[in-house]
Amino acid sequence: MEQINSRGQALEDGLDILISVPFLSGEYSSYGSSFIASTLSSTNIATSTLSYATEAVASANLPTYTSSGWFRFTSDGTSQPSATSTPPTSSVNNINLSAVVDRGGNSSVSGIFQELKQLHKGSQYSASIKLHQNTNIGTLKVSIVYKSPIFPYPLIQSDITSYNLPSNELTFNFKAYSTADIICITFESSVDRSLVDIFSVSVQERKEYKMPVVTDITLVGISKVLRRRFNSSITLDDGEPVTTE
Repeated sequence: MEQINSRGQALEDGLDILISVPFLSGEYSSYGSSFIASTLSSTNIATSTLSYATEAVASANLPTYTSSGWFRFTSDGTSQPSATSTPPTSSVNNINLSAVVDRGGNSSVSGIFQELKQLHKGSQYSASIKLHQNTNIGTLKVSIVYKSPIFPYPLIQSDITSYNLPSNELTFNFKAYSTADIICITFESSVDRSLVDIFSVSVQERKEYKMPVVTDITLVGISKVLRRRFNSSITLDDGEPVTTE
C-alpha cells in the first residue's frame, strides 16, 4: 500500500511491501488431467433447453458425491441447432468439440462436464485448460454447476466465463460451492463445422501466500526487508490522504 495526499505527494517514505504469490496444489479432476479413447461417456446426452448445463448434469444424475468421469452432451435442435450427429469425441490426449451453425447464424452447443472430487467448500480453485494449436474460430465457455443447499435442492449454474478462440491455454478460477461441484465446458462458434481440440484439463486448489520484498545492499553484501519509514516532512494541509494500491 502507498499513501499520497491530494497533490500526489508521498506521505510515507518506504513501504512494508508484501507480494502475493499464487500456489497450486493437488489434482481434483477425476482420473487425472489427460485423456484416452474411453475418457468420455459412451452415451451422448441430448439437451433441448437453453439451460443446457443443468439439464445435462441432471440427466447424468450428478452429483453423486463421488468422483466421476467425463460426460458429453449436445443440443438437439429444439432451442439451438442440433449437433447430435457430431458429438464430442475423445482420443489419446484429445477431446474434440465441434459446432453446427444454421443459416441464421445460430450455433449449436457441444460440451463436456465432470463432477470434481473432494473439494473444500469455500476454497479457491483454478482450472487449466490446454488446447491443441489451431486457427478455428469460436467461444469456449466454462462454468460450475452445483446443487443448492436449500430445499428442494435444485441444480444451479454459476456465472459463465467465455474465452474467444484461437488460444493455447485458458485459466478458469472459481470458488467451490460444495464438495462436489461439476465443471462444465462448452463450445459455440459463428463458423459452421468449426472445432476445438482440448489437450488436457487440470483442476488444482489455489492459495495465495504473502512474501516480503527483499532488497540487496550491494556495498555491504547483505539483504534487508523493505520497511516503512514515516515521512514527517510532508504535512496533510493540502488534503486528506488518498490510499492507492
